Amino acid sequence: MFLIPSLRGGIIEPTLAALARKKNCEKVICRKCYARLHPKAKNCRKKKCGHSSQLRMKKKLK
Repeated sequence: MFLIPSLRGGIIEPTLAALARKKNCEKVICRKCYARLHPKAKNCRKKKCGHSSQLRMKKKLK
């Protein structure tokens, strides 16, 4: 009964949607350790994969 007022859905503002997309979707993934890196990364930041340069873009949402 008490949860109903807090469960509001709706439209996300365009500026917030763009910010969320940039924060969550525009990433680069390391193929060896699956670390999420910033879009302009050339090498992985993790030591466990030996700072690999094998990176790929994160798959886009459908």
